[in-house]
Amino acid sequence: MRYAILVSKGIEVAREALSQRQKVPDLSAFEAVVGAGDPLDESILKTVASKIRKAEAELSKKKLGPEELDRVCFDVLHAAIPREQLLLADMGFWTRFAIVELADVIHTRFPGRLGKTNLDNFGLGSRKECWPYKLWVRGELAYDENGKDKYHLGRLGGVEMWTSHVHRQNFMTVRQLFRSVLTFQFPEELKGKPYLFEGEEAEAKGGKPGIRTLIKRLRENWASVEYSLLTEREATALVRIHSKGLHRADGKHLVTKA
Repeated sequence: MRYAILVSKGIEVAREALSQRQKVPDLSAFEAVVGAGDPLDESILKTVASKIRKAEAELSKKKLGPEELDRVCFDVLHAAIPREQLLLADMGFWTRFAIVELADVIHTRFPGRLGKTNLDNFGLGSRKECWPYKLWVRGELAYDENGKDKYHLGRLGGVEMWTSHVHRQNFMTVRQLFRSVLTFQFPEELKGKPYLFEGEEAEAKGGKPGIRTLIKRLRENWASVEYSLLTEREATALVRIHSKGLHRADGKHLVTKA
C-alpha cells in the first residue's frame, strides 16, 4: 500500500506551529509517498478524524474530561485503519495522521501544563507516545474476534491504567499478559470496577501497594521469564502469584491467594 508521510521540512514547519499552539498550515507540499501497491484512501483518515471530533463534542456537552475520549474512540480508529503491516509499523504514517488530521483534537485532549504543548503526542519526540498510534495499540491489544463486544477489554480502566500500566510497559504488548492483567484487575463480577487498589502507593504519603506494585513485580520478573512463550493460563497464574499481599480496591482486604 502507498501512503503519505511528511518530509523533514514539513515536520519542521509543523513543529513550529504546534509548539505555538497555532493552526498547522497546509503541508501537502512537504509530503512524500512511500510503500507500493494501491494508494491509501485518504477519506478513511478524514472520516475517522470527523468521528473523533463528534465524540469530543458530545463529551464536552456532558462535561466529561478530555481523557475519556480515548475510551470512546479507540475502537473507531482501530476498525478503520487498513491492516497493512508496513503502514502500521511506520511512525511516519502515524505522525502525519496526528498532525494533518487531528492536531486540533490533540491540543484539546492534551492541554499541557500551563498550556505548553507536549509534541510527543503528535509523534514528534517520543514517537510511540503519538496519540492515534496509542489508540490503535489499545484496539489491537483488546480486540477479540470471538467476543460479544470485540473491544470489551479496551473499554476498561482509566487513563492511568492505559498510559502508565499498558502503553509504557513493553511487556504489556504480549497479548496473554495484557489480557491476564486486565481481566484480573477488572473481573466480570465487579462490572468495570477495579479489584486492586489504584491510588497513591508511597508509604510516606499514606499509600498502600496495589496495581502499581503488581506492574512493577511483573516488569522485574520479565527479566527472567520470556512472557511471549507463556500460555494465557500460565500468564494468569503469574499475575495471581504477583498479586499476593497487595491491597484490594475496597480498602478492606489483602489478596491472600495466588
